[in-house]
Amino acid sequence: MAENAAYNLTTETIPDKAEKFLGSELERRHFFLKVAQLVLSLVAFICEEVIEQCESCTGLYIFEFVSCSAFLLALLMLIVYWTPLRRKIIIASFKKIDFYVTAIVGICFIIASIVFAATMDQDSRAKVSVAFGFFASIAFLAELFFMYKSGYIAQSKETTAAGANGTVENQPLNVPVQASA
Repeated sequence: MAENAAYNLTTETIPDKAEKFLGSELERRHFFLKVAQLVLSLVAFICEEVIEQCESCTGLYIFEFVSCSAFLLALLMLIVYWTPLRRKIIIASFKKIDFYVTAIVGICFIIASIVFAATMDQDSRAKVSVAFGFFASIAFLAELFFMYKSGYIAQSKETTAAGANGTVENQPLNVPVQASA
């Protein structure tokens, strides 16, 4: 134990892989929220696509675009977190991108759901589509809340050229002292 005490100050602890879920870079709740976002936005998109006629189609078209985009972005995020592609990117930077994408999609989805609810006909398929739109919005905003609480956007400390004691690492340790004249 005395031998290991010397290394405690200079070594980093390796994070426990048990907190990651099913081989992804995501924790359990983030993983399930990503899957919920994916499924709910897909169902909202499919329910919207089966609507045959509308009187005021502007809200429908906005909802269609947002629900399809949300599905594709949620799918992209899951692919990156769950495949070997995650080894090719810097996860800390990608988590920051994921935070902002989740925020933008969540806000756009809730706005599109409100607009579609305000302009939809009294068709039951439209009501189901709007309901799934609101559920998907809640899933995006819930993950945004958990991301904020987890510190996804916290700035990572940049590594500098100076070491822990302030010396530059690529300089020799013993610099000869010049005598003053």
